[in-house]
Amino acid sequence: MTDKTSVTKEAQKYLAKGQIDKAIAEWEKLVAESPDGNTFNVIGDLCLKKGDRKAAVESFHKSASFFRTEGFSLKALALYKKVLNIDPHDSAALFSLGQLSEEKGLSTDAIKYYLAAADLLAKKGKKDRILDIYETILSLSPSNIPLRNRVAEIFLKEGLVTSAAKEYIFIAGAYDEQGDYQSALDYFRKALDVQPLNKEAVLGISYLYEQWEEGEKALEHIREAAVLFPEDTDVLYRSAELSLKAGLRETAEEGLRKVLGMDAGHMKARSLLGEIYLKGGLKEKAWEEYLPVIDNLLLENKYDEAARLLEDFREADPLETGKRLVSLYRQLGENDRVRDELVRLGDILKDRDMIDEALSCYRDALEITPADEGLKEMISSLKKEPAEGTGGSPPVEGKTAEEIFTEADVFSRYGLLAEAIKLLEGLKPVDPQNIDLHTRLKTLYSNTGDQELAVTECLILHELYKRLGETESADKIIGEAFDICPDDPRLAGRGQGPAPEPSPAPVAAGAEEAAPDAAPSAENYEEELAEADFYASQGLTAEAENVLERLKGLYPDDKNIEERLSRLARLNELKDAEEPAGAGEIPDVPSADATTEPGDEAHGQQDRQLHHPDYEDLAITDQDLVDAQEVPEPTIDDDVMDIFQEFKKGLEQELEEDDSETHYNLGIAYKEMGLVDDAIKEFQLSRNDAKRFIQSSTMLGVCYMEKSLYPLAIETLQNVIGSVTQEEESYWPIKYDLASAYEKNGQLSEALALYTEVYGWDAGFRDVSQKINDIKTRLGEQDTEKPKEKKNRVSYL
Repeated sequence: MTDKTSVTKEAQKYLAKGQIDKAIAEWEKLVAESPDGNTFNVIGDLCLKKGDRKAAVESFHKSASFFRTEGFSLKALALYKKVLNIDPHDSAALFSLGQLSEEKGLSTDAIKYYLAAADLLAKKGKKDRILDIYETILSLSPSNIPLRNRVAEIFLKEGLVTSAAKEYIFIAGAYDEQGDYQSALDYFRKALDVQPLNKEAVLGISYLYEQWEEGEKALEHIREAAVLFPEDTDVLYRSAELSLKAGLRETAEEGLRKVLGMDAGHMKARSLLGEIYLKGGLKEKAWEEYLPVIDNLLLENKYDEAARLLEDFREADPLETGKRLVSLYRQLGENDRVRDELVRLGDILKDRDMIDEALSCYRDALEITPADEGLKEMISSLKKEPAEGTGGSPPVEGKTAEEIFTEADVFSRYGLLAEAIKLLEGLKPVDPQNIDLHTRLKTLYSNTGDQELAVTECLILHELYKRLGETESADKIIGEAFDICPDDPRLAGRGQGPAPEPSPAPVAAGAEEAAPDAAPSAENYEEELAEADFYASQGLTAEAENVLERLKGLYPDDKNIEERLSRLARLNELKDAEEPAGAGEIPDVPSADATTEPGDEAHGQQDRQLHHPDYEDLAITDQDLVDAQEVPEPTIDDDVMDIFQEFKKGLEQELEEDDSETHYNLGIAYKEMGLVDDAIKEFQLSRNDAKRFIQSSTMLGVCYMEKSLYPLAIETLQNVIGSVTQEEESYWPIKYDLASAYEKNGQLSEALALYTEVYGWDAGFRDVSQKINDIKTRLGEQDTEKPKEKKNRVSYL
């Protein structure tokens, strides 16, 4: 295992000598063995320092990906913005920023980044990725019809005809739900204009005509479609359905038969054909069509509909309906009905001389009602031993193995496992080497809990596979046997069972038994220390302490552990002394002059990293995060900007006036997009909430300055500064913004006084030192240029 401390020292030695490549090589040793977001970030910074922008971007992407996986979204956000400072056209970073914004609930920001990414990908010709991004954009505002219309136009521009048609069809459906018949029809036709053979649009128009009671138009339209789609079962079924509604029964029947000739599993066609036969009095033919429909309903758990149909056809086929009703009521847990149907089914089987099957039904019914004397007498009267040597009546007479398998599968499907087993066992003397037969029996025995017989079938299959030379299958089936019953003596020595537990090592005389939580190996010890170091480097001191305390219990005299615990204690003291309430959260600043709400970090962990010479900290610093905010806004073409505007309109319509958080976030997004008037409107709404007053008022002041409305900016910032104390994090940035407003309004003396106060708090804050020098120079020039005052002379004339 690579020693992190030694790697760090070597890398720092190389850096001190200006040997950046060698320093990078040292860090890469560490990251190859233990990938870490901070280390990737360091490598990226070094690559950037030596001018390798491509490698820097690659490393920053890896770092961001690592932090996202670990749940540190704010760090990932900063790193993607760091990438965009290097390459504003990095579509992957833009898309990731969109995802992160979406996760934070900032849907407008998300849309902005998604659109920028899609625009860049379109220019690079990567149309497959464009589709994914626009699908994501639409999912953020699914009911926004103008937005979808704009997206469809973009798709057409990029040659994505199928996707454009899909959007038009969606819009048509939305208008249909709203009851706007004409608009729905227009958009279905739009879809056909761009894609003439769009089946969904064709069917949509037919349903629309029918819904608006224009049956003749619907039938005429779908007949024309049937010419265009002669092999499409959905179109042909729709034609048959409309023909039936128009009273053309023979035409409908012919069409349904054509559909079933192409697709025997088309259940709608079978159901409709069964309905036609039933209305025509052909109940047996109807039952033939409805039987697979009922089986499908049972598989889909549509029990009520299946039960109704089964009751309707009980007389037509009492045996098949009975089997299905038993299964259905078992699924529903209605034991009384299960018992009644089993008895009824047993009576039918008995009348057909299927005595074994009848007995099985009666026995199953008796398990539900054990005190039923009538059932006991019935079972007793039917129990007759077969004559010696005859083996009973084989159930295979006149049936092929495939027919028996099919019948057994039906029994199994409906829970009649005993009947299925009897059928298959009757086939064994006839076809003893049939692998499918023994596989089915193995499964059935396992399902009924008969482990001995299940293992027997496994052993038979093992021998059959060996004879065929299929060694792998033979070994696999023995493994299954062990899974079924590992203690079966017949499996002894076959080498597939669980490995025997190792014998305990001999204990020396007088030695005590090892404690159950004995000390870990040297390798584990190193791993635990590395884990503690990782937690400490991330600022997760509580987790680091937990690991080290656990190790201390195992190694009470270990100096490495003691030193690390001491360092952590000092770090905690520093944190308590230096961090005021709320510190450690990094503001997600949208621009250099804006003050925003502090960002949250996943798992509630503090994102601020403490630096101390005792700990080599590779973590992203506060300054990294703040610097990463100053990202050039992505440039977006006018047609793509139209999509953003449509999204904005839709969002504003859905937005509640008192939803201050969304209004505030929307204001931030508008400001970043350069839509200052829209931003002002949103901030004016969000500042009505006391919780958002400070941030919203501050942003209003910034926006007023961008509009050159300096008196308004001064008034707004003066109001907000009066509600903030010096101890609060936002106080001095607001005071700086107020000074800037005074300066831009030409009130230099007032600006200088405020800048001087900020300088006294932190001489390195932004460019306050330069501001003071500039204003002093300008004030001096004013004094120099100021003309001497002339005394007023009084005339006595």
